[in-house]
Amino acid sequence: MAKIFKNVLFLIVMILVLLSGCNKSTAAQESPDADWNLPETIEISDDITAVFNKAMEGLTGVDYEPLGYLGEKDGVYCILCRATVVYPDAKPYYALVYVGNDGVHNIWDIWMGAHSEKKE
Repeated sequence: MAKIFKNVLFLIVMILVLLSGCNKSTAAQESPDADWNLPETIEISDDITAVFNKAMEGLTGVDYEPLGYLGEKDGVYCILCRATVVYPDAKPYYALVYVGNDGVHNIWDIWMGAHSEKKE
């Protein structure tokens, strides 16, 4: 029984190794950030601030304070924000807010507590 298990496991590993080498394209070898235009500084220009403010109009429940401009891709800007839920004594956190001329594209909350604990 153990020998059959080892043979099946070996076969699965070999198939995975072969499949991993099959679909190699130039795009797959590039960094996932390759298409993003990264700025020289994180300072937010007046134009990007205007896009951000327009996109955030009418959004309620969380206050997003823009801290830095991280990049642009296809007219979508990534802004690092300090986010605070609108209620007394709410703890702030960080969020990546993706905005364009057509509004908010996505918001990714960054909860630092669980990620900052030392793994043993």
